[in-house]
Amino acid sequence: MDRHNSDATQEQGCGCGCNRREFLASAALATGLTACATMGSTGAPVGTTSTIQKEGASVRVAFLYPPSQTFADNPDGWWSWPGNEYDAEGRQVAYTTALRRMEQKMGMKLIIDETPIANDADANRLAQDMDANPPDGLLIVMFYNGSLAQADLLLAAADTSGIPVLFFIGLGVKHGSVTTYRRPGVYFIQALDDLNAIENGLRMINAKKIMSQSRLLSITEADEPREGVEGFFGTTVRVIPFSRYAEEFERVTINRDTQRWIDTIARNAREVRGITQEAFDNAARAHFALKKMLVDEQADGVTMNCLRRGMLKPCISFSSLNSQLIPAACENDLPAVYTQLLGQLLTGRPGFQHNPCFETERNHYYASHCTCASNLKGPDEKANPYLLRRFAHTNEGSCAIQVFWSPGDPVTMARYYPGEEPALDIYAGRVIESHPMPPAAGCTTNVEIELTDRTDAMMVSGHHNLLFVGDFARRFRVFAQLYKMRLAKTGFEGQWPV
Repeated sequence: MDRHNSDATQEQGCGCGCNRREFLASAALATGLTACATMGSTGAPVGTTSTIQKEGASVRVAFLYPPSQTFADNPDGWWSWPGNEYDAEGRQVAYTTALRRMEQKMGMKLIIDETPIANDADANRLAQDMDANPPDGLLIVMFYNGSLAQADLLLAAADTSGIPVLFFIGLGVKHGSVTTYRRPGVYFIQALDDLNAIENGLRMINAKKIMSQSRLLSITEADEPREGVEGFFGTTVRVIPFSRYAEEFERVTINRDTQRWIDTIARNAREVRGITQEAFDNAARAHFALKKMLVDEQADGVTMNCLRRGMLKPCISFSSLNSQLIPAACENDLPAVYTQLLGQLLTGRPGFQHNPCFETERNHYYASHCTCASNLKGPDEKANPYLLRRFAHTNEGSCAIQVFWSPGDPVTMARYYPGEEPALDIYAGRVIESHPMPPAAGCTTNVEIELTDRTDAMMVSGHHNLLFVGDFARRFRVFAQLYKMRLAKTGFEGQWPV
């Protein structure tokens, strides 16, 4: 095959079905990054990362309503809202069945109380049990207007214990204002059988739990390995000397496996522009070296001081890893890799870490960088078109990727800011186009977007933000509310969460 002029068809695959719209019809989101022998961004095999099984979140589930018999035995019984034909018991059975499916899909543990909370004594017993055995979250499902007092009791107990709460009320069960429940620590849902919203809330709790068990590699100029723990998510960061990576890189031999990986990446590219065999070989060495280090260190993702590394740069490997939902971030940017991991767990899609730029005449935002995943909608959906070209900023000839985004796709941009008061910065937009380079400048992949939740593109703050395909801004904002995180003040004036 002529790798200098490959024009093969695009065989791409990847996705996650995170835009579930039908009642109980949703695709599973991986609850950790522990799968082995999966397929890479272009269909090539990817090795294992951490083989340590992650423990899914434990969530207590309580249904709130008095038994229907309470009113059926009284000819003057007053069921209030939602009415005496509601069949709360039957709905509890249906909801429980759906919750068990979610539990299995996400690898969680749902502790579902079969007996509903009917009075204050029941609520106090549950509150005491949660105090003695704190779960990772609480799901309250309220089927009766008169149960609001018990809901308030449980919400107060959860707040005291620092337990995030998903509070679901069926549509029409409660009339009047609900603003008091739209507060930090609570994801309040009042809707008609919207189990998709409940699932999204469970996913948020599970993501936080998985992040607390995850380990990320930070490959730097450190003399010796060391470890630390990020304060909010509890993610372990293991610092590894760059010399270790360089040694692993040199040990990789170009054999049948590495050649198959190279051939698949090149074959699926729209074009291969000026990439030598040496550059392909070194891209494979970087990828297989990183795969081995991830396995050896029982790690789930990686970030690296990668600039000015010549042929050791991992651009293509980072693209491939992210396409398979293994977080990889450039330039040893730890907040970026935390955001990548969080975003992948919340959306089932990889984010595009990028440098910011602004198109002033059309009031657009312009993102560019050199390690964009090709499978922007997840590992099971068709990949975006891409071409392979030389790294944009040096003459050494290493390989990078230019991915073409689809005009009109909704996008969500996020950035996590750690510290004593951790914060999320969230933006919504849509893709305008990816430009040919040249005449466009910047890094290898570029995408111009229009913001849809700000009036001015230059309100965007931060560097190395993560851009995800899909309308997930509300999901990120609800996550921030659920875990009492601050939202960065960068021009958004909508409801929180919207």
